[in-house]
Parts: sequence; C-alpha cells; structure tokens
Amino acid sequence: MALAGQVLCATGAAAQDRERDFTGIVGVGVSSGPEFSGSDETSTQAFPIIDLVWRDRFFLNQRGLGVFALRNRGAGALSLGFAIGYDFDERLVEDDERLSGLRDVEAGGLVTAFLEYDVGIAHLEFELSQGISSDGHEGTRATFGAEFSAPLGDRLRVSAKPFIVWSDGSYADAFYGVTAAEAASSRFAAFDAGSAFERAGLELTASYSLTERTGVFLGIEHSRLLGDAKDSPITFDDGQTEISTGVFFRF
Repeated sequence: MALAGQVLCATGAAAQDRERDFTGIVGVGVSSGPEFSGSDETSTQAFPIIDLVWRDRFFLNQRGLGVFALRNRGAGALSLGFAIGYDFDERLVEDDERLSGLRDVEAGGLVTAFLEYDVGIAHLEFELSQGISSDGHEGTRATFGAEFSAPLGDRLRVSAKPFIVWSDGSYADAFYGVTAAEAASSRFAAFDAGSAFERAGLELTASYSLTERTGVFLGIEHSRLLGDAKDSPITFDDGQTEISTGVFFRF
C-alpha cells in the first residue's frame, strides 16, 4: 500500500517544517498480502517508508523520484507532479506451482503522473502510470481515490480511502491473460483480458503519534477484482486483502 504519504498527512506538519528546505518522513513497515494479483496465498515482507521533499519541488516517495510542476496551489492545495520509479508488482511461476507454463511478469520501471486536490472533506487523487520494462507489463493504469481523514484526540488520526483502478489491455493481458501458447503448456484455457476497470476497494489507515516526530501506523486495504481480472482463470481469489504496520520518524 502507498501508506507513507498518508502517514505524513496524518501526523501533520509544523509551520517551521514547511519553511525548511528538506522535510519528510522515513521508517520501516511490514506487510502481509496476496502473493500476486488474484492469488489465494499470502506473503509477508518488510518495506521502507520514504517520503522526502526538497524545497517543495523535488520528492522521493512510493512513486519514485519526481518533481512537482505545481505544489499546493490555491484554496484546494492543487498539486501536479511526475515521477520515475519502480513497480514491485509481479507474478512469478516460482510463487505458485499452478502457474507452471505461464510467462513471468517481473517487477520493473514505472513512470507516473499525478494530480491531487483538496475539496474540504476529502483529498482527491488521480494517478496515471505506465510500465516501461520489457520483462514487466508495459501497461497503463489509472487510479482515482478520495481520502477522508479525521483526528481522534491529540495523538490518533484515522483515514478512509475508497479507490477504483482502470487498466489497459497490455496490463490486463500480462497479469490476467493466457495466450494460446501458454494454454498449450499450462493447465489454463486461453483467455484474452482487455482494458476495463480492474479493481475497486477501500483503504483504512490509523496513525498514532508516540512523540512529536515519531509514530506508528496500521493499514488495512481490501479490494475486489472486476471484469476480466475477476473472470481470468489465473485469478484464484477475487477478494484481495493487505495488512501493513510500521513505525515512522518525521523531520
């Protein structure tokens, strides 16, 4: 989950921090979720939390290394940015013996454009990403989400973020399609996955401040695969749940 940015928002930022050249959060977390998209098996792994901003212009976070074309403009704090990063989503035959005969879809490079806007009760996010690795999916995804957050006392903050994801045919075919050649060498029938809404879900996050600059968080995300992603013979479970927790330091 893309929790680092939400944790930063949840802890808030002091006025003196915004006047500094270099701000952000760092930390470490642990997540447990599906082995791959559509999997009915889970895996657990540690991940870094990095959300750094330099001079309100350049950033390094879950999207990668990027630049803001616009940053907190106007009453709605409009932000527009671009980043190049790494997509860790992959599906490897070694993850599940049932995938034998299918090609590996490896993690790889990703370029992203995003737009963020506050409308008072919600923080709206639109993200468009494109895979750029020949061993990966080389597909396009568009994600729209609306985050609602509120404090519960002086130290605890909670948020809820419904979201929906659209993917093009290249992405869908890579993760959910089965070619004729793969059908001949695997247990699956041929399946052509096309562009459509891929999933919709809800992300819940709670962060608790231990001190002014350190805190812990817990995040739960549940989504449902839709359309061809749900109907794919490679999808063993169309309900996907991920749980994450960790500790962060803000500076």
